[in-house]
Amino acid sequence: MDTGPFAAELAVALDAAAGAAELITARGGAAEVRDKGRADLVTAVDEAAERLVAERILAAFPGDTIVGEELSSAHVHTGRRWYVDPVDGTTNFVHGHPFVCTSIGFADDGGMAAAVIHAPLLGEVYHATRGGGAFLNGAPIRVSEVRDARRALLATGFPFKSGKGNLDAYMRLVADAVRGTHDVRRAGSAALDLAFVAAGKVEGFFEVGLSPWDVAAGMLLVHEAGGRVGGWPGDADEPLVTGRVLASNGAIHGWLSVLAASHVDAIGPE
Repeated sequence: MDTGPFAAELAVALDAAAGAAELITARGGAAEVRDKGRADLVTAVDEAAERLVAERILAAFPGDTIVGEELSSAHVHTGRRWYVDPVDGTTNFVHGHPFVCTSIGFADDGGMAAAVIHAPLLGEVYHATRGGGAFLNGAPIRVSEVRDARRALLATGFPFKSGKGNLDAYMRLVADAVRGTHDVRRAGSAALDLAFVAAGKVEGFFEVGLSPWDVAAGMLLVHEAGGRVGGWPGDADEPLVTGRVLASNGAIHGWLSVLAASHVDAIGPE
């Protein structure tokens, strides 16, 4: 376990994520589903898990800010703040699909500093601290060493929410990605997709229309695992602001950037 300058924040994140994971595993309230929008679901577990996470964080750090999906939609990017997605992959959760996690990322004015992604149905707990490396179930992880995009496995998510991207154009991008690589996977959890890049399970990840709590923790994991993570070509701001992310093992990042640049229409409004 890390003993660096963010050890206290990491310990709180691990504890809060474990509490949320218990709610996910128990599945109480999973059937209580509301539609926030087209294919955008929230359950009683989402809300209970975020309350639990927020309470544990604020008990330890009462002056900090929570930026979360269910309790707060404010996009705060300064000061001490925690990006919380209590149940990333809610649609998966509702259907009993195992790609579900709790994602917690802590940041200060120096950027992302501590991250936890806890996927209880997969038995995987990822964590990282700034300058301290990335880990899966306590063991160090590194990105893949694959250098040829034709041998790469990619991950993505679809812009299914209204106004988050041009779905038809995006599918043309996905088609080109499939043709240029081993294949493309769609797990339904951006946080887990980023964790998989960090662990070398996929070589790259691209998506648009995301919220900061979807990507904050995973971005730090990729960076600390030796990968590269940033925005799409032409973006003036980071993914926490734009909601558009490209992440890779670093070796195929140039290829991934060219692919994204050739489909700029995919990031436009639907």
